Amino acid sequence: MYPKYFGLKEPSFSIAPDPHYLFLSEQHKEALAHLLYGAGESGGFVLLTGEVGTGKTTVCRAFLEQLPEGVEVALILNPAVTANELLLNLCDEFRIPVPEGERSVKALVDRLNVYLLEAHGKGRRPVLIIDEAQSLRPKVLEQVRLLTNLETSKHKLLQIFLIGQPELRRLLERDALRQINQRVTARFHLRPFTREETGDYIRHRVAVAGVDRPLFTAAAIRRIYSCSGGVPRLVNILCDRELLGACVTRSSQVTPAIVKRAAREVQGESIDKPPRPAVRPGFAAAAAFVLAMIAGWLGYAWVSDDAAALLVDLLPGGHTLSTGGPRPESTGDGPGQDASPQSPESLLVASDAAADTPPPGAVGDAASGDATPSEGAPLDGAAADALPRIDPARFEPDALAETLARIAMPESDALRLLLLRWGVEVESLPAGDPCGRVASFGLKCESGRGDLDDLRLFDRPALLRVGDVGGARRFLVLSSLDGPVGTLALPGGNELAPLDGLESVWTGDYILVWQPPPTGSELIGPGTSGESVRWLRDLLEKVPASGLPASDSSYYDTELTRSVRAFQASRGLVADGIAGPRTLIQLHNAVDLPGVPRLVRTSDVSESASTEPTEP
Repeated sequence: MYPKYFGLKEPSFSIAPDPHYLFLSEQHKEALAHLLYGAGESGGFVLLTGEVGTGKTTVCRAFLEQLPEGVEVALILNPAVTANELLLNLCDEFRIPVPEGERSVKALVDRLNVYLLEAHGKGRRPVLIIDEAQSLRPKVLEQVRLLTNLETSKHKLLQIFLIGQPELRRLLERDALRQINQRVTARFHLRPFTREETGDYIRHRVAVAGVDRPLFTAAAIRRIYSCSGGVPRLVNILCDRELLGACVTRSSQVTPAIVKRAAREVQGESIDKPPRPAVRPGFAAAAAFVLAMIAGWLGYAWVSDDAAALLVDLLPGGHTLSTGGPRPESTGDGPGQDASPQSPESLLVASDAAADTPPPGAVGDAASGDATPSEGAPLDGAAADALPRIDPARFEPDALAETLARIAMPESDALRLLLLRWGVEVESLPAGDPCGRVASFGLKCESGRGDLDDLRLFDRPALLRVGDVGGARRFLVLSSLDGPVGTLALPGGNELAPLDGLESVWTGDYILVWQPPPTGSELIGPGTSGESVRWLRDLLEKVPASGLPASDSSYYDTELTRSVRAFQASRGLVADGIAGPRTLIQLHNAVDLPGVPRLVRTSDVSESASTEPTEP
């Protein structure tokens, strides 16, 4: 389902060890080198272990794909057999004929010995590979050890590779198997991927399937690593489910929220997990404390008329309690008078609700669970007010050169800061064509010329071009707009600048970053068909009052053209019926596409946006 949506040649995260998708991390390369080295040696055991799903079988398949010349391999995939059955399997793998009446252990070993001597005489090196070797019974392991006694005066005739889970290492540490343990000439233990390797692995598989743009955000990859622990098999299972989820929700990339849902669906919950208590222990303790306090003060109230007043001072929110003593009757609903006193039960409800309410600033990205400073929305009013402000006088002619030297920067550096608003962190961008690199993150650059009203219309953080220095282009990074000030992103942090000052140095040229459809198409119009059209149709259906009926058609028909033109006209764009970058940006705004940074952070968006039609 999802390969067609994203333009993949096939599902790219199958758990089968497909050599076409082979990805070797540094440690996988080292493990493969151990096997290749062992194949060139004579005699002894080579031990390869690793946790479930870390790629042991993948390394084994890679070894079989590049066997050294003269090596003959017998591969045993099911070692949970008797010693006699193992020897029969070994003879089958080496194509050693075994008559019906000669299937005893001695007869099989004799025939195997003859074969090994012949192979040695012809310069061939037989290798026995036992996968899932932790399932070998101790007696069978002992028989495997005895096979290494087949030798000439100078050479062992059979090289044996044992591949298995960590239990295999513990099995060989037993005193009864110390003879095998002493004959292990090379050992390697595979560990899960690091976070960086996990990201490289995901991008590699997507690229092999024919897509060169990232289908997973950086935050999503961090969440995948957290959920999978870097185990390749779990990464595959999660990514497969996440791409399906992104396809169903018509998302262009996998986000942390999609990862969270996929992990919950794939991993499930333990059936042995104890039921959640009806009352949380913390709340129960708080309730008991409040009740004890109330009981104590009520008892004290019988002997002191001031107790109630003191309790009122102690309780938050000015709650009142009846102490049982004489009280003046309420004469109205004026200030300071409660229509009815609160009971202890109401206080408990208030206490429990307060405990459930997170403190200010504690609410993060609940959907994704992975909010980071670079991915957050623009700063709220209080945080923005705390930012350093650039004095308007710094934009006067006598101070302007010094100001621009501090706040303007080359395009590559400015674009790197702008990408932080999209949750993309890169150490550097090429100076020649930094926007060319942006495509590798699933984003595109859109250049234009206009004024601040145009930027408000598109509502994206932007690079503002200022005067060149020595032929080099320089830009300001406009992160957000709020009334008469704009927030500039600088290497040392954000600063507020007066819009009058910014407009005085801005040439009118700008660069926006936007998110193209999942298929990567930048123009969708008449004559287009396929998933790009379905994606556009689905987006338009979500626009209020678009009038486009629900349809799964992949053809850009007359009805869709009419709907695109109507939308373009409503947004002050040229109504040509072709969905280009600017039309697609406006569509993202209209449906409030998640994960897209916005330029205008206040709710009272300016109505002064230019109505002069612009290109689509």
